[in-house]
Amino acid sequence: MITTTINSFKGGTAKTSTTLHVGAALAKFHKKRVLLVDFDSQANLSTGLGIGCDCLDTMVPVLQGEKNISEVIKETSTSGLFLIPANTYLDGVERTNQVMSDPYNHERLRKALRPLDFDHCIIDVPPSLSWLTQSAYFASDLSLLAITPEPYSVLALHRLAKFHAMVTEHHPIKLAGILLSLWDPRTATNSVFIEGIDELYPNMLFNTRVRRDVSVSRAILQGKSVFDAFPKSRIVEDYKSLTLEFLEKCSRLEAKKELVKSNE
Repeated sequence: MITTTINSFKGGTAKTSTTLHVGAALAKFHKKRVLLVDFDSQANLSTGLGIGCDCLDTMVPVLQGEKNISEVIKETSTSGLFLIPANTYLDGVERTNQVMSDPYNHERLRKALRPLDFDHCIIDVPPSLSWLTQSAYFASDLSLLAITPEPYSVLALHRLAKFHAMVTEHHPIKLAGILLSLWDPRTATNSVFIEGIDELYPNMLFNTRVRRDVSVSRAILQGKSVFDAFPKSRIVEDYKSLTLEFLEKCSRLEAKKELVKSNE
């Protein structure tokens, strides 16, 4: 199983939509068994898949040692795509007695995921460097950064670069790539932002740019992916292209033996 955290230090970068649609594309078009983990107390990923934010079967009782992870995995409307939902109780779970008393509590998520049999696991985390994000990174083989072509989003990459370097001192995680989302090719400053990203992360930008498209918001209101809700929308091709690039990156890393799978 290849585990990937999709992250952004700034909100509004389509991080959750990317998690949902890369996962759905892997299952729908590449016949992969995919587990999505909603590890953000806002539970937007859960809502986007029609499960909602009031489900009690989340990672919280798993991290607290009260449930087995297999008990909280839900099927979605997409064949081969599964979800562990989130709710508001994720916020502050590290301060509960069961978790706080464990000196290695950052390893709890990784250990919980280890026995699972999926092709891919993708974790959606809060737009912060919180305990949840740190735990997700320690559980992951890859990270994917979602940003938008605007100053605050690009500046956040500097903090993420330091965070990524800190994690790699203790855990061998690779950067799968950087995605530019909510893309508008007509924006005059696009080239400036791309140059700035290339300076910090040379050759790590995905070729695919995911355009802004209202069909994503409409699909979320239906609790579906755009592949099912609006299969003829232009963003369908963007997400399919991104997923293909992601798979190619995984294959290259595996061929070079640079991908150390966390569950092995």
